[in-house]
Amino acid sequence: MRTNQIFLPVALVLGALLIAAGFPTAPTIVASVDIEKIYRSLDQLKAAEARSVKLRGELEKRLATMTDAVKSMQEDLDSYQVGTPAHNDAMNKAILKAGDLSALQSFAKLKMESEQANSIRETYVSIRSTCGLLAKEQKIDFVFIDDTVPGINPTNLEGTMQQINGRRMLYSNPALDITDALIERLNSDFRAANPVMTTPAATPAVTPNATPAATPAVTPTTTTTVPAGKS
Repeated sequence: MRTNQIFLPVALVLGALLIAAGFPTAPTIVASVDIEKIYRSLDQLKAAEARSVKLRGELEKRLATMTDAVKSMQEDLDSYQVGTPAHNDAMNKAILKAGDLSALQSFAKLKMESEQANSIRETYVSIRSTCGLLAKEQKIDFVFIDDTVPGINPTNLEGTMQQINGRRMLYSNPALDITDALIERLNSDFRAANPVMTTPAATPAVTPNATPAATPAVTPTTTTTVPAGKS
């Protein structure tokens, strides 16, 4: 009986030590970010949007050129007598061209969707990677997406419940927010990796008694507004 009385306290002490060894003693440090604000503020996504605008313009030019060609071929059909070999040949060519136009339209749509999806995905990868580095530097254990920031959009009962059930946080202390610090780091890293290369204009040769050339007008660039990203 006495032996059992000795072993029991020892077992309890050893068990307590094993449990304590399995759990961290330091308090857990958490932080939060506003993912939509991050997407809206990143130079990486703005650069991707600028590339998408350029690509869209190129595709629209190709579509416009092919559309004009199809219309011209259809108008040329009126100059041929119906049923003649010339009319049949022209009609077949117009049908083939219309098929090419339809294929190009489908390609353009898929290409734009693919480019936009890639830019969102690549930006998300950058956010996760940089967030991890920032968290390690600041000894942060967890970084949560603060989904208390977006409001509940007005809709029917089912839609409202879906929005509520999709939320994972009810409250987040603003003091724990590292959104601005993460945005600053992401933009700083992006600018360092993608410096703006400005090529100076060549100096023209000076011709004695020559009349100076007129300075061309400079057209200001337009800043593209980037819509909010989705997590």
